[in-house]
Amino acid sequence: MTTNYRDYVWECDYGEHSFVLSRLKELHNNQNAYELAYCFLYANNNVYNLEFYAVFGYETPSEGQIAAMQEAMRACGARYRPDLTNDDLFAELSNKRFQHMAANDSASIDMLEPILFWYKDRPTVAKSISMKPLGKMKTIFLSHSSHDKPLIEDVIPYLNRKGMPVWYDKVNIDYGETIVTAIQNGILQSGVALFLITRHFLSSPWCKNEMEGFLNRLGSGHEVLLLSIVSRDVSHDQLPLFLQMKRYLRLTETLSAEAIANEISPVIKKHLAP
Repeated sequence: MTTNYRDYVWECDYGEHSFVLSRLKELHNNQNAYELAYCFLYANNNVYNLEFYAVFGYETPSEGQIAAMQEAMRACGARYRPDLTNDDLFAELSNKRFQHMAANDSASIDMLEPILFWYKDRPTVAKSISMKPLGKMKTIFLSHSSHDKPLIEDVIPYLNRKGMPVWYDKVNIDYGETIVTAIQNGILQSGVALFLITRHFLSSPWCKNEMEGFLNRLGSGHEVLLLSIVSRDVSHDQLPLFLQMKRYLRLTETLSAEAIANEISPVIKKHLAP
Protein backbone atom coordinates (compact mmCIF):
# COMPACT_ATOMS: atom_id res chain seq x y z
CA MET A 1 0.00 0.00 0.00
CA THR A 2 1.47 3.34 -1.03
CA THR A 3 1.15 6.50 1.03
CA ASN A 4 0.96 10.11 0.03
CA TYR A 5 2.72 11.70 2.98
CA ARG A 6 4.14 15.20 2.79
CA ASP A 7 6.02 17.08 5.52
CA TYR A 8 6.19 20.76 6.44
CA VAL A 9 8.96 21.90 8.80
CA TRP A 10 8.52 25.22 10.62
CA GLU A 11 11.06 27.11 12.71
CA CYS A 12 9.23 28.83 15.58
CA ASP A 13 10.18 31.37 18.23
CA TYR A 14 11.08 29.57 21.47
CA GLY A 15 10.31 32.76 23.39
CA GLU A 16 6.73 32.74 22.07
CA HIS A 17 6.13 28.99 22.43
CA SER A 18 2.87 29.34 24.40
CA PHE A 19 1.36 31.45 21.63
CA VAL A 20 2.52 28.99 18.97
CA LEU A 21 1.11 26.05 20.94
CA SER A 22 -2.25 27.77 21.19
CA ARG A 23 -2.34 27.92 17.38
CA LEU A 24 -1.39 24.24 17.20
CA LYS A 25 -4.30 23.39 19.47
CA GLU A 26 -6.65 25.22 17.13
CA LEU A 27 -5.25 23.28 14.18
CA HIS A 28 -5.75 19.95 15.96
CA ASN A 29 -9.33 20.88 16.78
CA ASN A 30 -10.06 21.68 13.13
CA GLN A 31 -8.17 18.82 11.46
CA ASN A 32 -8.70 15.11 12.10
CA ALA A 33 -6.09 12.35 12.04
CA TYR A 34 -6.70 11.56 8.38
CA GLU A 35 -5.88 15.13 7.44
CA LEU A 36 -3.08 15.87 9.93
CA ALA A 37 -1.39 12.49 10.34
CA TYR A 38 1.23 13.67 12.83
CA CYS A 39 2.70 16.75 14.47
CA PHE A 40 6.20 16.47 15.96
CA LEU A 41 7.68 19.15 18.20
CA TYR A 42 11.38 19.69 18.85
CA ALA A 43 12.73 22.04 21.53
CA ASN A 44 16.38 22.88 22.15
CA ASN A 45 16.72 24.04 25.77
CA ASN A 46 20.36 25.06 25.53
CA VAL A 47 20.27 28.66 26.77
CA TYR A 48 22.93 29.60 24.21
CA ASN A 49 20.90 28.20 21.33
CA LEU A 50 17.19 28.04 22.16
CA GLU A 51 15.27 26.49 19.27
CA PHE A 52 11.74 25.33 18.56
CA TYR A 53 10.59 23.40 15.48
CA ALA A 54 7.19 22.00 14.50
CA VAL A 55 6.81 19.32 11.83
CA PHE A 56 3.44 18.61 10.21
CA GLY A 57 2.84 15.42 8.26
CA TYR A 58 -0.18 15.07 5.96
CA GLU A 59 -1.47 12.00 4.14
CA THR A 60 -4.94 12.81 2.75
CA PRO A 61 -5.66 16.45 3.64
CA SER A 62 -9.04 17.84 2.72
CA GLU A 63 -9.27 20.96 0.60
CA GLY A 64 -7.92 24.06 2.33
CA GLN A 65 -6.38 22.25 5.31
CA ILE A 66 -2.76 22.74 4.29
CA ALA A 67 -3.45 26.38 3.44
CA ALA A 68 -5.04 26.82 6.88
CA MET A 69 -1.96 25.30 8.53
CA GLN A 70 0.37 27.57 6.56
CA GLU A 71 -1.67 30.67 7.40
CA ALA A 72 -1.77 29.79 11.11
CA MET A 73 1.98 29.21 11.31
CA ARG A 74 2.87 32.40 9.47
CA ALA A 75 0.47 34.32 11.70
CA CYS A 76 2.48 33.28 14.77
CA GLY A 77 5.76 34.32 13.18
CA ALA A 78 7.01 30.84 12.21
CA ARG A 79 9.42 30.44 9.32
CA TYR A 80 8.89 27.68 6.76
CA ARG A 81 12.09 25.63 6.44
CA PRO A 82 12.00 23.50 3.27
CA ASP A 83 15.78 23.18 3.62
CA LEU A 84 15.24 20.95 6.68
CA THR A 85 13.53 17.59 7.05
CA ASN A 86 12.12 15.70 9.99
CA ASP A 87 15.01 13.25 9.55
CA ASP A 88 17.49 16.11 10.03
CA LEU A 89 15.87 17.12 13.30
CA PHE A 90 15.42 13.57 14.55
CA ALA A 91 19.08 12.79 13.86
CA GLU A 92 20.06 15.51 16.35
CA LEU A 93 18.38 13.61 19.19
CA SER A 94 21.49 11.43 19.42
CA ASN A 95 23.48 14.64 20.03
CA LYS A 96 21.10 15.60 22.85
CA ARG A 97 20.20 18.74 20.97
CA PHE A 98 16.41 18.42 21.20
CA GLN A 99 13.61 17.36 23.46
CA HIS A 100 11.16 15.61 21.14
CA MET A 101 7.47 14.84 21.52
CA ALA A 102 4.47 14.07 19.34
CA ALA A 103 1.45 16.35 19.68
CA ASN A 104 -1.32 13.86 18.97
CA ASP A 105 -4.23 16.12 19.85
CA SER A 106 -5.02 19.45 21.47
CA ALA A 107 -5.25 17.93 24.97
CA SER A 108 -1.76 16.45 24.72
CA ILE A 109 -0.26 19.86 23.96
CA ASP A 110 -1.14 21.17 27.43
CA MET A 111 0.55 18.18 29.04
CA LEU A 112 3.72 18.30 26.95
CA GLU A 113 4.46 22.04 27.26
CA PRO A 114 6.11 21.93 30.74
CA ILE A 115 8.05 18.81 29.75
CA LEU A 116 9.23 19.98 26.35
CA PHE A 117 10.15 23.56 27.31
CA TRP A 118 12.41 24.06 30.31
CA TYR A 119 12.13 27.86 30.25
CA LYS A 120 9.11 30.10 30.39
CA ASP A 121 8.09 32.08 27.34
CA ARG A 122 8.87 35.75 26.86
CA PRO A 123 5.46 37.22 27.90
CA THR A 124 5.47 35.20 31.15
CA VAL A 125 8.98 36.30 32.10
CA ALA A 126 8.15 39.91 31.24
CA LYS A 127 5.44 39.96 33.92
CA SER A 128 8.03 39.65 36.68
CA ILE A 129 11.27 40.87 35.08
CA SER A 130 11.52 44.01 32.96
CA MET A 131 12.42 43.19 29.36
CA LYS A 132 11.86 46.69 28.04
CA PRO A 133 14.75 47.81 25.81
CA LEU A 134 16.90 50.44 27.47
CA GLY A 135 17.47 53.79 25.86
CA LYS A 136 14.49 53.92 23.51
CA MET A 137 10.84 53.15 23.08
CA LYS A 138 9.44 51.13 20.19
CA THR A 139 9.84 52.93 16.90
CA ILE A 140 7.30 54.53 14.59
CA PHE A 141 7.52 52.85 11.18
CA LEU A 142 7.13 55.45 8.43
CA SER A 143 5.46 53.70 5.50
CA HIS A 144 5.52 55.87 2.40
CA SER A 145 6.28 56.04 -1.30
CA SER A 146 9.72 57.26 -2.32
CA HIS A 147 7.94 60.12 -4.14
CA ASP A 148 6.72 61.45 -0.79
CA LYS A 149 10.01 61.55 1.12
CA PRO A 150 10.15 65.38 1.38
CA LEU A 151 7.08 65.52 3.63
CA ILE A 152 8.19 62.51 5.68
CA GLU A 153 11.63 64.03 6.24
CA ASP A 154 10.03 67.29 7.36
CA VAL A 155 7.90 65.48 9.96
CA ILE A 156 10.70 63.32 11.44
CA PRO A 157 12.52 66.08 13.42
CA TYR A 158 9.26 67.18 15.06
CA LEU A 159 8.53 63.61 16.17
CA ASN A 160 12.10 63.24 17.45
CA ARG A 161 11.73 66.51 19.38
CA LYS A 162 8.80 64.92 21.22
CA GLY A 163 10.98 61.94 22.19
CA MET A 164 9.66 59.60 19.51
CA PRO A 165 12.16 57.48 17.56
CA VAL A 166 11.20 56.49 14.02
CA TRP A 167 12.09 53.70 11.63
CA TYR A 168 12.93 55.31 8.30
CA ASP A 169 14.27 53.25 5.41
CA LYS A 170 16.74 55.88 4.23
CA VAL A 171 18.45 55.84 7.64
CA ASN A 172 17.76 52.38 9.06
CA ILE A 173 18.75 50.27 6.05
CA ASP A 174 22.54 49.99 5.88
CA TYR A 175 24.52 49.79 2.67
CA GLY A 176 24.84 46.16 1.63
CA GLU A 177 21.90 45.09 3.79
CA THR A 178 19.05 43.11 2.20
CA ILE A 179 16.16 45.56 1.86
CA VAL A 180 13.36 43.02 2.37
CA THR A 181 14.97 41.64 5.53
CA ALA A 182 15.58 45.12 6.92
CA ILE A 183 11.97 46.15 6.31
CA GLN A 184 10.66 42.97 7.93
CA ASN A 185 12.79 43.64 11.00
CA GLY A 186 11.56 47.24 11.08
CA ILE A 187 7.95 46.05 11.03
CA LEU A 188 8.60 43.57 13.84
CA GLN A 189 10.40 46.16 16.00
CA SER A 190 7.88 48.98 15.59
CA GLY A 191 4.91 49.66 17.82
CA VAL A 192 3.30 52.17 15.47
CA ALA A 193 2.80 52.21 11.71
CA LEU A 194 2.32 55.63 10.15
CA PHE A 195 1.04 55.37 6.58
CA LEU A 196 1.41 58.43 4.35
CA ILE A 197 -1.28 57.55 1.83
CA THR A 198 -0.97 59.27 -1.53
CA ARG A 199 -1.66 58.08 -5.07
CA HIS A 200 1.97 56.96 -5.22
CA PHE A 201 1.50 54.96 -1.99
CA LEU A 202 -1.57 53.15 -3.33
CA SER A 203 0.27 52.07 -6.47
CA SER A 204 3.43 50.92 -4.66
CA PRO A 205 3.95 47.15 -4.12
CA TRP A 206 6.42 47.96 -1.34
CA CYS A 207 3.84 50.00 0.56
CA LYS A 208 1.26 47.27 0.09
CA ASN A 209 3.62 44.67 1.53
CA GLU A 210 4.41 46.89 4.52
CA MET A 211 0.71 47.38 5.16
CA GLU A 212 0.08 43.63 4.98
CA GLY A 213 2.98 43.03 7.37
CA PHE A 214 1.41 45.24 10.02
CA LEU A 215 -2.04 43.74 9.42
CA ASN A 216 -0.54 40.32 9.99
CA ARG A 217 0.98 41.46 13.29
CA LEU A 218 -2.31 43.01 14.35
CA GLY A 219 -4.21 39.84 13.43
CA SER A 220 -1.73 37.78 15.44
CA GLY A 221 -2.63 39.60 18.63
CA HIS A 222 0.22 42.11 18.79
CA GLU A 223 -0.59 45.61 20.02
CA VAL A 224 0.23 47.74 16.99
CA LEU A 225 -1.20 51.20 16.39
CA LEU A 226 -2.06 51.94 12.75
CA LEU A 227 -2.25 55.63 11.82
CA SER A 228 -2.88 57.17 8.42
CA ILE A 229 -2.22 60.56 6.89
CA VAL A 230 -4.24 60.86 3.70
CA SER A 231 -3.45 63.12 0.76
CA ARG A 232 -6.07 65.56 -0.50
CA ASP A 233 -6.32 63.81 -3.88
CA VAL A 234 -7.10 60.38 -2.37
CA SER A 235 -10.79 59.86 -1.72
CA HIS A 236 -12.18 57.90 1.22
CA ASP A 237 -13.36 55.12 -1.11
CA GLN A 238 -9.84 54.65 -2.49
CA LEU A 239 -8.46 53.71 0.92
CA PRO A 240 -8.02 50.04 1.84
CA LEU A 241 -11.16 48.86 3.61
CA PHE A 242 -9.54 48.39 7.03
CA LEU A 243 -8.30 52.01 6.96
CA GLN A 244 -11.72 53.33 5.96
CA MET A 245 -12.94 52.08 9.33
CA LYS A 246 -10.27 54.01 11.26
CA ARG A 247 -10.06 57.74 11.86
CA TYR A 248 -7.29 59.31 9.79
CA LEU A 249 -5.65 62.72 9.37
CA ARG A 250 -6.47 64.49 6.12
CA LEU A 251 -3.74 66.68 4.60
CA THR A 252 -4.65 70.27 3.77
CA GLU A 253 -2.77 73.15 2.19
CA THR A 254 -2.26 74.77 5.58
CA LEU A 255 -1.29 71.65 7.57
CA SER A 256 2.44 71.95 8.25
CA ALA A 257 4.87 69.20 9.19
CA GLU A 258 4.93 70.53 12.74
CA ALA A 259 1.13 70.52 12.89
CA ILE A 260 1.06 66.90 11.68
CA ALA A 261 3.45 65.87 14.47
CA ASN A 262 1.38 67.78 17.03
CA GLU A 263 -1.82 66.07 15.87
CA ILE A 264 -0.58 62.50 15.99
CA SER A 265 1.90 62.61 18.90
CA PRO A 266 -0.64 62.40 21.79
CA VAL A 267 -2.16 59.12 20.60
CA ILE A 268 1.30 57.69 19.83
CA LYS A 269 2.60 58.56 23.30
CA LYS A 270 -0.49 57.04 24.87
CA HIS A 271 -0.05 53.83 22.88
CA LEU A 272 3.69 53.49 23.56
CA ALA A 273 3.48 54.42 27.24
CA PRO A 274 4.97 51.63 29.47
